[in-house]
Amino acid sequence: MDPQAKRELELLTEIAKGQGVTQRALAKKLGMALGLTNLYIKRLARKGYVKIVNVKRSRLKYLLTPRGIAEKARLAYQYVEYSLSYYTQLRETFRQRLSPLSLSGGRRVLLVGSGEVAEIAALVLWEVDLSLEHVVDDEKAGSTFLGHKVRTLPEVPELSYDWVVLAVRNGTEDILDRLRSLKVPEDRIVFLRDTPARESETDGAGSRAG
Repeated sequence: MDPQAKRELELLTEIAKGQGVTQRALAKKLGMALGLTNLYIKRLARKGYVKIVNVKRSRLKYLLTPRGIAEKARLAYQYVEYSLSYYTQLRETFRQRLSPLSLSGGRRVLLVGSGEVAEIAALVLWEVDLSLEHVVDDEKAGSTFLGHKVRTLPEVPELSYDWVVLAVRNGTEDILDRLRSLKVPEDRIVFLRDTPARESETDGAGSRAG
């Protein structure tokens, strides 16, 4: 699903709640700039999905039209399809990268991350007979992830593991730099998703090979 369609679905979903939400509140809730939120709402209104009503002077109310309700349902279905496809692709990629580990020196895994990506990674670890030993995530330290206490990155040198698996959406390069500073051997670090730098190296190698 493209970013614009996802934003439209988020806006239509919030407006459908019928709580008289303001444009500023929508912007804050969805993490968008106020000007961009205004642009999206005007676009939805032009398409006939949203009706803008003057309630008081300088105060507007947003209502979902019948066309807007139908569009919200269509986008929601599209999003579910996209999510299932994304999950399937991610799971297969993780399986390809994690399967060889047990044959390459140990089964104990320290997982960096505790979000949705980490949940998929944990499932694949179980499928390929690897053992999740520790979970590290500075932002969620002290909480529990699949029965494991979530620890901080500085605690890594105190923990026992064979592999450090990076299961995060963003910030991979920063985490890698911090792991290096903690003297974690780079041949023990596993990337589940290519970083921009690694993708560039791969593309460059492909170009040179060609």
